[in-house]
Amino acid sequence: MLEITGLAKRYDSGTLALAGVDLAISPGRIVAVIGPSGCGKSTFLRLLAGLERPSAGSIRLDGEELAGPSPKIGVVFQEPRLMPWLDVLHNVAFGLPRRLSRHERRALAAQAIERVGLKGFEKALPKQLSGGMAQRCALARALVTRPEVMLLDEPFSALDALLRARLQAELVRIWTEDRPTLLLVTHDLDEAVLLADEIVVLAGNPGTVRTVVENPLPRPREPQRPAFQMLRARLLSALPAYNLAAA
Repeated sequence: MLEITGLAKRYDSGTLALAGVDLAISPGRIVAVIGPSGCGKSTFLRLLAGLERPSAGSIRLDGEELAGPSPKIGVVFQEPRLMPWLDVLHNVAFGLPRRLSRHERRALAAQAIERVGLKGFEKALPKQLSGGMAQRCALARALVTRPEVMLLDEPFSALDALLRARLQAELVRIWTEDRPTLLLVTHDLDEAVLLADEIVVLAGNPGTVRTVVENPLPRPREPQRPAFQMLRARLLSALPAYNLAAA
């Protein structure tokens, strides 16, 4: 269980990015976080990842308060953020505990690479990878430790529509194997409906939880179906500040 209570973040500039966010996320759920630009979605994710400290409130995983980065939580950013001097294998293995032998780290990394469809590219450098392959490598790096929770900050937004659809399907396939809790920040309403079991709608200035919408649609979900479009329309109506031209 991931429990977020009274979470708030005020920056040194005085800007209050988040205020009083309360959420309880059951294990193995896929949760999407949506909201207008500037409502604190990425700040929220950085707080959960332990990359920033909250000004108030708490984050608990299985009853234990998180006070910084945790091996139980994996993160996939919008950009792959691979180390350019390391090949795919060593990028994926980088976050594994040093207590493991070199052989064990290589074996675990190779397994994660195969899971995301990059087998055969273990020795490739990041500059030799396409955008989709680089993001697969970043996904493998997050998966290699078998985290309880995976945080994804718009991981497919920079990809073309076809590749984005392929990686969305890959993400669901991988999720069905381990059933980690996935928390996905996205601007894409279709992506939220396609992937998530529940969708958290944030309102901005400061960021607060406006509503939480359950997604009852069975998988696989087809965007052309009326029920899919009805749920999308419901989410759109819950975003009063949403830019309709970008929807």
